Parts: sequence; structure tokens; C-alpha cells
Amino acid sequence: MFIFDIFKHEARRLRAVSGVMAAGMLALLAGLWFVQIVSGKQMQGQLEKQSFRQPRVAAERGNIFDCYTNALVANHPQYNLVLYLEDLRSQFTNEYYSRVVKEYARDHPGTSARLPYKVANPLHLEADWRVVSNINSQVASALGQPMTLDRERFDHFYTNYTFLPLPIVTNLNSNQVAVFAEKLSSQTGLDLETQPVVSYPHKTTAAHLLGYVVRTGGDRKYMAPGYKGTTGIQAAFDGWLTGKPGTNLVLVNNEGYRQHEDILAPKQAGKDIYLTIILPLQQAAEKALVAEVGTNARGAAVVMDARNGDVLAMASSPTFDPNEFVAGVSPERLEQLNDRKLKQQLNRATYDAYPPGSTFKIITTLACLESDVMDVNEIYHNAANPRDPVHGLFAEQGYDIKDTAPPGDYDFEKAFYHSSNSYFSHYGLKAGLRKLLEVAKRFHLGEKTGFATREEVAGIVPRPDQAGKTMPLNSAPYVAIGQEITVTPLQMTVMIAAIANGGTIYYPRIVKEIRSSGTGGRVETNFPEGRVRDKVVLDPQYLAILRHAMLQDTEHPDANGYKAFHPPDRALELAHFQVAGKTGTAQVNSPALDYKRVTWFDSYGPYDDPRYAVVVMIVDGTSGGDTCAPVAERIYKAIVTLEKGGPAKRVASLN
Repeated sequence: MFIFDIFKHEARRLRAVSGVMAAGMLALLAGLWFVQIVSGKQMQGQLEKQSFRQPRVAAERGNIFDCYTNALVANHPQYNLVLYLEDLRSQFTNEYYSRVVKEYARDHPGTSARLPYKVANPLHLEADWRVVSNINSQVASALGQPMTLDRERFDHFYTNYTFLPLPIVTNLNSNQVAVFAEKLSSQTGLDLETQPVVSYPHKTTAAHLLGYVVRTGGDRKYMAPGYKGTTGIQAAFDGWLTGKPGTNLVLVNNEGYRQHEDILAPKQAGKDIYLTIILPLQQAAEKALVAEVGTNARGAAVVMDARNGDVLAMASSPTFDPNEFVAGVSPERLEQLNDRKLKQQLNRATYDAYPPGSTFKIITTLACLESDVMDVNEIYHNAANPRDPVHGLFAEQGYDIKDTAPPGDYDFEKAFYHSSNSYFSHYGLKAGLRKLLEVAKRFHLGEKTGFATREEVAGIVPRPDQAGKTMPLNSAPYVAIGQEITVTPLQMTVMIAAIANGGTIYYPRIVKEIRSSGTGGRVETNFPEGRVRDKVVLDPQYLAILRHAMLQDTEHPDANGYKAFHPPDRALELAHFQVAGKTGTAQVNSPALDYKRVTWFDSYGPYDDPRYAVVVMIVDGTSGGDTCAPVAERIYKAIVTLEKGGPAKRVASLN
């Protein structure tokens, strides 16, 4: 019995030990189960995250065309010479062991054959740098141009992006591409890749309207380089023009080199935009400005279809080449472009306002006729200026307003084509400031037109209820001749178009439609023509009186605009295309402005079938008749030439 009791006692101990061991085994199995089953998916995901990269592939930006599909902004392929580092690993290894390690051992006697990581790693980088630098030298020699591969840029690239190709030379020309094919194509690791680059094929043409782009993106999170619209159409429609980058799935090894690559998401090109402008007419307007006043003259010209509000041309001077911004503008060049006087990037057609001068007498005429204060046959005597006897002077009620017209007797039409300040100050004072502002506001002068680029100022034309408040009532004679208010050339074009078409105020249209990329792309968004903003009720009799006076401004031999439209060597282009217009010169006496005059010519044509409104404004010109009317005459000649040629003619540039 005693022996059995001992066995029973030992059995309890064995059972306790067995229980502890069994518990340990269960804990171990539970841990293995948790690691293998529960955490397996998470660890696999982390491993894949470390093994895969998703670089983005640049997508083409949308193109911009004129109304006849002439490309104004396009993409051209830029050829870049790149180096795939994973193809050079054998050369890296050979350079490391045959030269770099031996040099290190020579300089560090007693070094063990197995180098620690903190020593070996920079030596590997040095070996790789030598191989790449040597290839770079070979490329430079073959292409016949010096090239410097920056060590700091290489180190950054090597540390982070060895699975991507390293750019060696960008923007190869056709000769360099041929040299590559002949001499370098067999070089291990070298290859040509194409990159879409925004291009303005007509350079400065419509630069302010189209706007420019700047490079975006870079290497952060493998972001593909792209472009962002900064001004003009490029900025206003950036969301449509910007394509969607593609994404590739790259498998990399433990050293970061590319092992395999697949397309994860294909790139999508941006949408194409079709404008209302006509390229040859746009070029003609810009050439006309330069021909008459030079490349650095500050001015603008706008051509509009008076029947529907389509902007057919919009020129601003001086201009610039948007291609400069594609690659990046140097600080020195940017300083030139931002010159405080020239303001080359300023769209003067919409983004600055100027006193309209005598072109505002169109509004004054309607205000005086509607107020019944002016009889067009009544004679007004323009008194001589005692200080300048060959010119008149408005000296009523204590005013002292100089007149460029000679002294003498004037009816309405003679006063209009001579642009007599005395005459219109006299009757403008009778009509009153409130009436002048009321008619101006009916044409929405001093208000933004809703232009698509959104680069627009309103100008200063007070509301009628502000007469006597923000603007004193005694300003009437000055406002009547276009002083003390400011407007934009585009606003005046909309106004002239309304005079031409009988009173319809259109929203100016510049974008016709947006299409998906490629020939025959589907229409994504359509911008209908002829969007009516307002209807100005005009007495037909008053409108006829005004229009005939505008015709006399170019057809009467004594008129200010006659010389421009009837030169001695007058061509036949405008023989059957009469133009109705109004010249204007506004004096500027503000110390904040660096100019003293603003000259204008506002017009429409042909007189008997109005189709076009043309407005020209030039800062510090001689006069509206001498400076701006000749620019408009050149533009009308281009219009007649294009109409004779038909749509097929308009597809080709006049360059």
C-alpha cells in the first residue's frame, strides 16, 4: 500500500508538469496561429507595399483651336534621353569590386575583406556614380554638346527612384535624335522617351487671350510632371484642359530596381477647346497694331460679330511668347515681362479701363435726342479760344473746356465728324448728368461683360442714382465728351455692336465648345451663340441719325477718320465696304498714371449690312483719327479678304 501511495503522489507531480507543458504548447500554437492566420494578410500587404511602386504617367493637355480648327495651343512630343539604372547593375558591381573597393583598401591599410554597411553603402553609390558619369560623358561627346550631370541630383534620384529612368538630356532636336539612333542606341540602359509638351505654334498670337501655363508636379509620390493654366483661357478652363495622369505598377527588388512594370490605369488626355476667333483675322489685328504704332505701343483691338456677340479677334500690345513659360522663365526675363510701364502680360482689351474720350459722344447723342434738348439742324456757335484762336472753347457757366475743333457754326452732323467738345458739352449739360449715365448704363458701360477668361475690370461709370452723390452734377460737360469715366475696349465693342444691330446687348462669346480629344471628338459642352444680355430700346429715327453721323466720320473729307479710310493709294478692298465710326482722344491728368492721352476708334461695318464691330484703343497715340483709325482700316481690309476667300481661306494663316 505504501508503494502505491508513492506512485499516486508522483503521478500528481507528473500531471502538473504535463499540464504546464501542454499550456505552453497551446500558447505557442496560438501565437503561431495569430501570426500566420490573423496577421498574415496585413504582413502580406505591407510586403507588397514595400515591393511595388505606382509612378504616374503624364497625360497630354487639351488643345485649343480657332473656329476653323487651326491649332492655337497644341502638344508636341519632346524627346528625352533617359538611363535605366537597373540595366547597369553588372557594370555597377564590376566598378565597385575592380576599382572602388581596391582604392579604399589602398587608402585604408588593414581593412578587412568584408566592409561594414556604413562603409560599403557610400562606396556602392560612388561606383554607380562613376558608371553613370562616364556614360553621360560619352553621350555629351556623341551629341557634340557639353552636359553636366549634377551629383546632388543623382544622389537624390539614386536614393529614392532607381526604379524610374534617369533623365540625361531633355528636348533633343531632330539631329540629336538621329545621332542617338546611329551612335548611342546600342548603349546599355540608354533609351529615348517622349513627353507631351504644351506648345504655342504661332508664338505671340493671341497670347493674352490664350494665357500661359507653368510646370507642376515633380518627384513627390512619383507625381508625373504636368501643367497648370495661369492666365487667359488656359486658367479659366484649366479643369477641362488638364488630362488625367495614368498610373503604372512597378515591381521593385530589395535594392529598389525595377523588375516588372504593368499599366494600372491608362492616362486620359485633356479636353479640346474650340474658340470663336479666326486665326488669320487675329494675326491681322496684331500686325495692324504693330505696323501703325510699333511693338512697344500700349493698346488693344477687338473684333466682334455684331450679329451674335462672337469675339473674332482680340489683340493686346505689347505682347509676349507663352512658350517662354512652358520651360520656365528666368528671374531676369520675368522682370522684363513685369515692366511697370509696358505690362506685357496685361490684356488691355479687358483687364484695364480707360476714359473713352469722344467715342462716348455716341452715348451723348442718344441722351440728348431722347431728352429732346438737341435739334440736329440747330446751329451752335463754337466760340474761339482766346489762348488758341484756331480752336474753339466751351466757356459757358464758368467752364473752361478746350476744343480741338475750329471755331465756327455747327449743326449736329458737322459737330460729330469734327468731334467738337464745345457742341457736346453744351448739349450734354442740357441733358444732365443723370441722363448721360442712364443711357450709358443701358449699354452696360462700366460693368463687366461676363467674358470667359474672368480677367476683366468693370471700369468707372456711376449709376444714374449716384449723380450728385459720388459724382457731382457739374461733371456733365466732362462726361459728355468721355472724361471722368473709364471703360474697357471690350465694353465699347459690345456697345458698338448694339448700335450696329439695333439695340441687342450680347454676352461676348469666346468659347464655342469643348470636345473630347482627337479628331471628331464628341462634344462635351456647348456654348450657344447669341446669348442676349439685354435689349436697348432705341428710337429708329434717333438710331438712323446717329448711324449716318458715324458714316460721315469716315466718308466726309473734313472728318477726323476720313484720311485713314481714303489714303491717296487707296486699295479697292473697302470700295464697297463702308465703315461707320467715331474717333476719340481722352486727356489724362492723373499723377498715378504714366500716360497723358488715350486714343480710340470705335466702328462697325459694312454700313448698309452691319456684321462686324471693330474697336481700337492706343495709349499715348497722336489722336483717334491719326493713330487708331488706320489700325481699324487694316483690320477691315483683312475682313474683306477673308470674306472673299471663304472658310477654306480662313484655315490657312496669313503669315
